[in-house]
Parts: sequence; C-alpha cells; structure tokens
Amino acid sequence: MHSVVKSMNSKIYDLNDINKYDEALRSAAEAVRNGGLVVFPTETVYGLGADATNDSAVKKIFQAKGRPSDNPLIVHFAKFDDCYEYVGEVSDAAKTIAEHFMPGPVTVIVKKGNALSPTVTAGLDTVAVRVPSDRFAHDFLKEAGCPVAAPSANISGKPSPTRAEYALEDMNGRADVILCGGDCLVGLESTVVDCTTEKVKILRPGAVTAEELMKVVTLDESSISESQTQRPRSPGMKYRHYKPDAYVIAVDGSDESIIKYLNDADFDEKCAVIMFDSILGHINAEVKLSLGDRNHPETAAHDLFAHFRYCDRAGITKIYVSCMPTDNIGDAYMNRLNKATDEYMMLGE
Repeated sequence: MHSVVKSMNSKIYDLNDINKYDEALRSAAEAVRNGGLVVFPTETVYGLGADATNDSAVKKIFQAKGRPSDNPLIVHFAKFDDCYEYVGEVSDAAKTIAEHFMPGPVTVIVKKGNALSPTVTAGLDTVAVRVPSDRFAHDFLKEAGCPVAAPSANISGKPSPTRAEYALEDMNGRADVILCGGDCLVGLESTVVDCTTEKVKILRPGAVTAEELMKVVTLDESSISESQTQRPRSPGMKYRHYKPDAYVIAVDGSDESIIKYLNDADFDEKCAVIMFDSILGHINAEVKLSLGDRNHPETAAHDLFAHFRYCDRAGITKIYVSCMPTDNIGDAYMNRLNKATDEYMMLGE
C-alpha cells in the first residue's frame, strides 16, 4: 500500500457561491489538465479526480488515498459518447445501460483502449466508465475536457465522503482543488456492471438496482455475490472498505427482537446505535442515529456513511447497525455494511 501524502495547500471553493462558480470550474479544470488532483461532488459520493490519460497524475490518487495499486479506478465523462475516443469495444449491453441509466449512479465495464493510463485499469484489459448526473460534476468534467479517473475522496478504507465536510477532512492538503457542493444525493457508490460478457454481471450493487437492470439487459443473477479471492475487475471488490474506527455489530431480526437485544446490551463503552425509527424510540442509548422509515430504504442508504463519519468524529468505540432485506437498494446497503462489519448478531423473528 502506498503511503499517504499531505504536502500542498488546497484551493477550496463553494460551488453554491454563484459569484465564484466559473472561477471554481476553471481552477479545477486547469489543475486536472496540469496533472493535479481535484475533489469534486457527484450524486453518489465525492470523488478524487485526475486526468485519466496522465499516468503520473493518476499515481498521485493512489498516494493521496493510500490506495493499493491493484485496485482499478472509474473514469468519469461529461457524456457517454465522449468515452469512445478512449476505450475499446463497447458492447450493446453497455450502450443499453448508458441509454437507460446515464447520466446516473451506474458504471459500465468495457474493453479498454490505449489512450488511458495503465494505472487506471490496474493492468486489466477492461476499464470502468461512468457519467455522473450531478450538475456540478457534469460542469466540472465538461470544463476539464479530458476523462477524469476518480475513486471516492477518502483515505483508503474509511467511509466514503457524502458531504463536503468529510471530503475536506480527508483531502484538504492532499488535493490541489476541492469543490464543495453540499450533500450527495444518493450517498452510496455507483452500481458497477461488467458488460464484457454474454450476460452482464453486477460487480458492485448501487442505486441502479438488479431489478431495474434486468428490465433492459440479460443479467447474470449469480454475479451479485462478490468474490474476495479473484483479482478485482471493479473498484470496491477486493479490499476492506467503508470501515469506521469503531467496532461494528450488524444486527438482523425483527424490530421486537432487536429492541430486546439492544436494551439488554452493555452500553458501558461509548456506543452508538444506527437503527430504523421503529426501533430507535424504544432504545436507551446516548447516541441514536436514524436510518429513517423501514419503508423508505433509500434514506438508510443515503445516511449510512454519514453516520459512520459522525461516529468517528464523536470517538464512538462500538456501533450497532440495523441490517435490511437485500432487495432493490437494500442490496447496496448490505454490501457496504458487510464490508464495515466486525460481528453479526442474527436474532429471531
């Protein structure tokens, strides 16, 4: 793993300041074209970007994050048609997914071309391509005029930043320019779909769900489970991610069983409970963080990383987190929670 580098003075812009908006975009675009690093918001999480054709610039991403060099990066474009200059073969499935879900929180794996940095693809013959729907991201990418390779703008292994304050916490002093655009709409990284096989495979679940994808392409449903033993064809497959500092206990069961379990638990340590509203009101804990209504799981998906970040700041040592069913966006939520969990507590109904 690379050592983390922090040695520069970051230029910080608030994209909601309309008087500085054009200056912010120009400054960020110039930094990227000159081989620098830029933090920018997307609808999923904040990204840490570099010119995907500049190998030395891309290597700076790995240094800034402390990211393993065999973990490939997603390449971001302002519109999907822009990718054809930089990639190889694009399958019909990839084009279909782009037509239906881009711009949006989905990434397609296609054959790589020769124009991109080899560090972007970690030596693979494929590359991950995404078109964000966030207006700030689109305007930055359009102004940059080059493909931008970008993982999440966090120190490797920590929860991804879904708010400007968390991106600043990790990347101030590590990126040349930081564009602050408020809270991310989705709050979990994009769905990653391998489109280089006959049946497309979900390599990482996200807000574009398996149920939605199956309506437009033939999906290899067995692909939803991840393999930790194979070389990753996508970001977020191989290494432990999204981990807060605290010991995380994932709790699965009915509301009644969870309430009983938590009220019998030892809260002598500095603990937090991250649960649905139907549970929180019945729990005696000092720190209670809401996942919202069980009937609206997108709220839980949006808030999970932010709650983890809050716990880190508060010095929490143990976290109890509610599981949810793995249909629709629950699949993405559980994927991230599984990677952060130290212990599972399976309770009765």
